[in-house]
Amino acid sequence: MLYKEFQDGVQVYNEVEWGLMSQFVKTTTKESVRVWQRNMEFVTASEGYLEDWQKLRAMEISIPLEEFELGFAFTKKAIQESNSAELRETQGEALSADQRLLARRFFFRAMTPGTGAQSIGFWDANMNAAAMRPPPNWKGNQFTVTHQHYDPSAAAGIALSDFSAIKREIREHGYSGSLFLFMNLQEVEACENLAGWTTAMTSNKIVDMVAEKGFEVVKQFQGLTLIQDDWIPAGYLLSIESRVKPITMREPLNARARGLKLWEGPYSNYPLSEAYYSHRFDMGVVHRGAGAVRQITAGAWATPTWTF
Repeated sequence: MLYKEFQDGVQVYNEVEWGLMSQFVKTTTKESVRVWQRNMEFVTASEGYLEDWQKLRAMEISIPLEEFELGFAFTKKAIQESNSAELRETQGEALSADQRLLARRFFFRAMTPGTGAQSIGFWDANMNAAAMRPPPNWKGNQFTVTHQHYDPSAAAGIALSDFSAIKREIREHGYSGSLFLFMNLQEVEACENLAGWTTAMTSNKIVDMVAEKGFEVVKQFQGLTLIQDDWIPAGYLLSIESRVKPITMREPLNARARGLKLWEGPYSNYPLSEAYYSHRFDMGVVHRGAGAVRQITAGAWATPTWTF
């Protein structure tokens, strides 16, 4: 029975790691997570005095949960006019569509700062409007509520200094793990014309890992592993530190509801007829200093537009 085969295929698919994005994402079933933003500190002890409990300094971040459905169902007519190979091809395309949804949602959450009185994503300049504390100090680095990880480059063309700036925005908060930078093909081609840019690259553990996950490494430059991926809109750079997994994906509390689901149609004798796919999840940035976005523009920052 093809329906049983497709159900088993979806189950196997859900158990497989979803590419490079899993390097930056952890999962939860909670409505919110409490995350330290590099701000736990020892203080001088005094006889008879107990320092205030520092859990108050952790940040409680809400993670939304959305239902996504594939705009397709196995109609009776389509089943009658298709052979098993064509139906299996439809199943394969549905799995690919879920991969695209996960990647698109990942980049949407990473590249979208707060607006109005909301402060979300990596550190944005909306902290004052949202009545939030500024990012915690790190070593000699001090920050205000106007601290921003969504910056315009102040130039119409990409420059090598853009890589230094985006790296500094992460390192100055104490995140010292491997840095990955995603860029559109347009920016890759522009970089090839920069003085000081070479295409030579030595294979190593990180480069090999990224290639195995199905992504194209452009090169390693100034401590950044540069990855070409056209999910990144043209004119933007996104850098993420991978050690802390700065993005959390929320899944349903019921384990049977997690992952991509193929829902049985209304006809018990023909369960594939009118069966459809859905996936209930969402993501949110939780380590707010562990990533940064840079727009290559001489004008003001403009948040990329995404549709779902």
